[in-house]
Amino acid sequence: MSEAEAMGSRRPIAVGRTAEIYPWGEGRVMKLYRPGSSRAYVSREAQVSRVARQLGLPAPAVYDSQAEDGVWEIDGRLGILFDRIDGSPMLRDLVARPWRTARHAATLGRLHARIHTACGDGLPDLRAKIERAIETASGLPESLRASARDALTRLPRGACVCHGDFHPDNVLLASRGSMIVDWGPASCGPPPADVAWTYLLFTVAGAPVGASTATKLLLLALRRLALRIYLRTYFKRTGLAWRDVEQWLGVISILRLGDGIPEERDALLALVRRHLGEPA
Repeated sequence: MSEAEAMGSRRPIAVGRTAEIYPWGEGRVMKLYRPGSSRAYVSREAQVSRVARQLGLPAPAVYDSQAEDGVWEIDGRLGILFDRIDGSPMLRDLVARPWRTARHAATLGRLHARIHTACGDGLPDLRAKIERAIETASGLPESLRASARDALTRLPRGACVCHGDFHPDNVLLASRGSMIVDWGPASCGPPPADVAWTYLLFTVAGAPVGASTATKLLLLALRRLALRIYLRTYFKRTGLAWRDVEQWLGVISILRLGDGIPEERDALLALVRRHLGEPA
């Protein structure tokens, strides 16, 4: 099948901010990034996805192209070819069956704890990502940069796999067991920092791209319960506590600011001020 034939009149089966997912042959899907996406980032996602799979984590297999980095080029767009996981995103099932909120939130906590049992050697360093974010975050007052630098020096180090974008829309409920996707931001670091990022997604991030008003209202109503059960399950599995996560919220909020999502900016800056000692 040629590239043009592969694209044809196909419609994506999933759409995100940075990429679209297309069916691609027998049992596979192509994650095609939007035009202009960085090859370095796409190559990095392919590599960390391979690492996650090799570590025995529930991640789909990657099928490389003949390019040195394994990345595909389709009609001028960069892509990664993955195993197709026949299952529904947890978030979609949650919207369709809100009475399963407790079950799904507990599954989320167990899966995140499982990720953090793996050694992150060979993955990018999370602390280095945070350091770069502190120096480059747009509009961050110098007093907050200084507070963040100081706070980071006092935070514990870690060497576990951190997913970097763990939330219900990145968990697929499949017959063979839950699978985790979108490993592009994965890094090596301390688990509480990764949990802090998920906490921000529950409390600050908006609804998925294209969500209806009814879906947005439903998710808003379910968030608090789901977050509480997710955290309780995670802490029970790992022996960690809220204080371990809370100490990371200031610097992780700065890392999140780097995504440049306008509607989150005010809430993230408020969290930075609250956790790094500057009055709002």
